[in-house]
Amino acid sequence: MRPFMVVLCFAMLVLQLCPPGVCQAQVIIRGGGKTYDGGGIPIRPYSTFPSLIQCPDDSVLCYDLRSSDGGRTWNRGGNFGFPLCDATRPYRGSTITLSDGTILVFGRYTQPHEREKELFVTELFRSRENFASYDGPQRARISIPHAVPGTDEYGQPAHGPFFEQSVVEMPDGGLMATMWGWFKQDQTQVDYPARWDKWQLKKSRAFLIHSRDKGLTWHYVSTIASGPEIGPEGFRLPTLGLLPDGTLLSVMRNGDGGQPLWSSRSTDGGRTWTEIQKIDVKAGTVSLLVLSDGTVLIAFGRPGLHILGSTDGGKTWDFANRADLGTKSSAAFTGRVAMTETSPGQVLAVYNDVTGLSGRMLTITHE
Repeated sequence: MRPFMVVLCFAMLVLQLCPPGVCQAQVIIRGGGKTYDGGGIPIRPYSTFPSLIQCPDDSVLCYDLRSSDGGRTWNRGGNFGFPLCDATRPYRGSTITLSDGTILVFGRYTQPHEREKELFVTELFRSRENFASYDGPQRARISIPHAVPGTDEYGQPAHGPFFEQSVVEMPDGGLMATMWGWFKQDQTQVDYPARWDKWQLKKSRAFLIHSRDKGLTWHYVSTIASGPEIGPEGFRLPTLGLLPDGTLLSVMRNGDGGQPLWSSRSTDGGRTWTEIQKIDVKAGTVSLLVLSDGTVLIAFGRPGLHILGSTDGGKTWDFANRADLGTKSSAAFTGRVAMTETSPGQVLAVYNDVTGLSGRMLTITHE
């Protein structure tokens, strides 16, 4: 057989054994559990939305609790009130710890500016010294042409797009963040059962915004994903990660449970995005974390709580080594997970477990 024929046959065999979106180096996630095992670290009772802030001194905040040992033990961190009070969590959006040690906390809900059209505002809190205290709120201004009000996932009025999930710091010091909401052209009703009709939900889109002044002002950059022909609700809860080669990766949902996740990538600083790619899992929520070695993790839930890994920047996912977080109930109420890398290859995952927040300390390796 001629050499080129041998190469061709080998390539065809690889494609058969490793179809696109499946084959990659293994991501081994140790430290998870099985459903109903109740083996997580108890962190905060009577809380439903997980939240983590990685401080410059390597301590971690979960609301008003602080851990200095990677999540093993937790102690009272201070009387913060808003923005670290659990009662105000539904109003809280993205957080980020900048390279200069500044911690930023943004409000989830936005409001139209009282005078300027196509301008929205949200609350911004700033902290240094490992969140010993904080300043704010200031008003962050977000310019989003064509954005319009809608309703949130509970059917309540939403006066502007949602600022939640992810903020990343770019090499030049600028900030990128994801939002979701509705533009004027987004008029397609969601494809949910009749009981949702009274909420007048319309299919939403996910988009990117950019700041050059550490979060005080933002400008619309591009739409990450939209299209009423895909999925039952449009794209929402977008996440964002910066890969070592400068690629931006976004993963988002398009349905509440039983629906796949979707991803898109940008190699030009967010100006354009690839065609969306389906991640064939059942999920109503998703969060994303890029580790120091470039490994990408996504945590998703409802039903259950699971973690997937990727070693090629989210082009493919290691479905064979999917890990479970192990909750007392398979419902796990919100199905949300917050993750942070406490040291290379060591990840703390905090999740809602029935009526409280629990944690798992995970070790990420490759084989």
